[in-house]
Amino acid sequence: MIGLRGAALGLIFAALLSVPTVATVARAGEDEAATIARGGRLYDDWAKEIGGDRLRQTERSQDKPATRPGRCVDCHGWDYRGRDGAAQRIGHMGLAKGIDGKAGGDIASITAILKDERHGYRDFLGDADLADLALFVAKGQVPMTNLVDPATLRARGWAPNGNVYFQTICANCHGNDGQGIVDARPLGDVAREDPWRAMHTLLNGHPNGTMPALRVLQTTTLVDILGHIQTLPPRDLLASVVRGGRLYDTWYKENGRDVPAGVHPAYPGTPPKGVEARTTWRCKECHGWDYRGKDGAAAAENKLAVKGLHELAGADPGLIAAKFMDARHGFGALLSPRDTFDLANFVSRGQFDMDEAIERSSRRSLGRPERYTSHYHTICAPCHGSDGRAIRTMPPLGRIAASDPWRALHGILNGHPGETMPPLMALPRDAANGILAYIQTLPSHR
Repeated sequence: MIGLRGAALGLIFAALLSVPTVATVARAGEDEAATIARGGRLYDDWAKEIGGDRLRQTERSQDKPATRPGRCVDCHGWDYRGRDGAAQRIGHMGLAKGIDGKAGGDIASITAILKDERHGYRDFLGDADLADLALFVAKGQVPMTNLVDPATLRARGWAPNGNVYFQTICANCHGNDGQGIVDARPLGDVAREDPWRAMHTLLNGHPNGTMPALRVLQTTTLVDILGHIQTLPPRDLLASVVRGGRLYDTWYKENGRDVPAGVHPAYPGTPPKGVEARTTWRCKECHGWDYRGKDGAAAAENKLAVKGLHELAGADPGLIAAKFMDARHGFGALLSPRDTFDLANFVSRGQFDMDEAIERSSRRSLGRPERYTSHYHTICAPCHGSDGRAIRTMPPLGRIAASDPWRALHGILNGHPGETMPPLMALPRDAANGILAYIQTLPSHR
């Protein structure tokens, strides 16, 4: 019954929206719907779709090197309306004129625009790439205003019908709850925050990815799917924060990715003796365990500490995430979207005011150990032992807590990267500090 009702609704809404779903052949021997979808992926991220920043051999003078153009979406928006579009309201500022006026336009004239000096794609995209992108602009745009309410950001679809399609087409990869791909943000969060981007991806797939493009489905069916995705559960905020704390500690151990060779380009100087080059890529190495960098408690020992990030506590996670991607930090290819989201959440919401918990000069926890002895023996002792010396591959807990209490408290709150230690961020703040105070009473030798 749901399928029949959905099909009937699809016919009704398709007539209202007048959106073509299948077209004629774009180039000899190639399916137009597939070609349009590829053009949509080029619009999303052309460099990723073609597999790199290829510079074509052209007649351009070598004394005037080609400037790498940006992503189309960065100027024209996910709803294709640029500065006149609804996407402005969710932070996509600085957009140019939209491309919606080119819908139904002449392919040759659109291609010429893509190749002009302003856009500069002729130096980076081949003829087939340009043809696909132009075809998307001419025939691939959908009227996003009719699909998403710009005031509420809700899809104008029927979620129960979308559930049928999601559970059969999408759930195999994304999971029933939209959180099956650990390197991606939960689908529900993405669809609620930026529904235009989610719709564009449903239509065209991911650049250089394996996600199927669903452009051949009725547009109303896709809106139903988007409506269902918007009902999926969000990423638990606290789980995101503590994972971000582990990424702050050692991101490459938490996410299992490779560390670039050499010292981080922004690392201020030569690493001290005994500090490996890969260590300079850790957030804590520059900003400290108390998040205050050169102004923090450990600055006397870490002469190369930089500005802290405690001032970003409470800031917009989206703005924080953008800093990880900038040229100074260079984490764009090293952190997944979920990594970036979690780390930004930690910086915004997970920082502990270490000066309220630890006396700088004595390194003594200001917590009350007598109140949290049982917490240690029930939560921590099963792995670390009653005296903190059970794990032979690490120093005794008493020694760590006494010599670097900021590091110890960060670990108590967030857990250890790539390990199963339970983070205790959910406990009252005085509990974590009380556990630290108790650990400082444990033996510091083997």
